[in-house]
Amino acid sequence: MCADKQKKLLLVEDEPIIAMMQSRILTNNNYHVVIAYSGEQAVELFEDYNDINLILMDIDLGYGMDGTEAAKIILEKQDIPLVFLSSHTEQEIVSKTENITSYGYIVKNTEETVLLASINMAFKLFESRLKEKEKEKALELSENRYFSLFDNISSGVAIYKVIDDGNDFIFHDLNKASIEIEGFIKEEIIGKSVLTVRSDIIRFGLLDVFKRVWKTGKPEYFPLKVYKEQNLDKYFDN
Repeated sequence: MCADKQKKLLLVEDEPIIAMMQSRILTNNNYHVVIAYSGEQAVELFEDYNDINLILMDIDLGYGMDGTEAAKIILEKQDIPLVFLSSHTEQEIVSKTENITSYGYIVKNTEETVLLASINMAFKLFESRLKEKEKEKALELSENRYFSLFDNISSGVAIYKVIDDGNDFIFHDLNKASIEIEGFIKEEIIGKSVLTVRSDIIRFGLLDVFKRVWKTGKPEYFPLKVYKEQNLDKYFDN
């Protein structure tokens, strides 16, 4: 949302005189205002305009759909900052609106500065939430790429959970290549100690490498070496 672009507000108010007064305040403060005089008209206008930036919604709208009903319908269609503007101060009414939107509740006939500050705060909260959603989407994309790489890389990869202050490591996940190389059945390995699954890992020398890497955070290469244990006799590098 461009900071220098005039923002368009949908004002939902069934009293024409009040709507005119509120619209004048908002217009004088560089907002473009569209007025709806009923809940039904608010839903229609929101569908007609695709560039509404914020909604000021009265609760009592005379006959027909009230403000909370209209708000629910609109918010199901699009995530948009919606601020309730009402003469009601009863806790029951205020709590009801909190379950619909959390962008604010303004009592009618409040001072102009409070009205404008509340609108500005709603915009900031909405923009903050958009940024948070973008971060979550980027993180999800990154995780999807990671797991795609994890599953399709030709090298065997195991992820461990550290326990006992780094004296033991529990299998948390294995990729496809690791299962093929090791001959594991994944469901039988996950959650088990590496000391149980690979009983000769201490003599082999790999457990000490695990401990150092866990404590220092620095990766190490463990050169090619034969691992022998019961029916297992293979060369591994790690």
